[in-house]
Amino acid sequence: MAVASRMSLEEFLALPEEKPYLEYACGKVVAKPLPTWNHGAIQGFLIYALMRFLETNPLGRVIPELRFIFGPPDRRRAYVPDLSFVSTEHFPDGPYPDVAPDLAIEIRSPRQNVAWLMDKAQFYLANGSRLVWVIDPGAKSIAVLAPGKESQTLGQGDTLRRRGAAARGQAELMLAHLRRLAS
Repeated sequence: MAVASRMSLEEFLALPEEKPYLEYACGKVVAKPLPTWNHGAIQGFLIYALMRFLETNPLGRVIPELRFIFGPPDRRRAYVPDLSFVSTEHFPDGPYPDVAPDLAIEIRSPRQNVAWLMDKAQFYLANGSRLVWVIDPGAKSIAVLAPGKESQTLGQGDTLRRRGAAARGQAELMLAHLRRLAS
């Protein structure tokens, strides 16, 4: 849902912060949909699973709903992924990172536009993200995208191929959780 016809990034950043969170791309401001029960359950599970992994592998931090302001100077965008992983080398100096998250996770809400989410995923990848997961609870699927690689869409019973063991393990845990939510 757009909340303004056109504005600059500077005008957007001057708006008061509120929920639902607002995102900015190409002069448009879009309100993120409020999360549903399944959305919140998936987000909570992923925070738990990734935090457990990071306890023994201190590679960075997992953060829900953090605004990232990044991209080429003339095309910067402000996105709020549902969940992000930021490696220690990319920790921000200020309140918001000015780089794309290393891992961006977007969980589709029932009325959320798939084309918008995929455009976000491609922008993340084109501007430094190493991995993007787009989770669709309604379709019980996960699109896994990485720069320069063919995307994979995983459904119930699928496993992640041609990826690292950690990513594969996390995705398989996530799929198991999606199966539990659907039953």
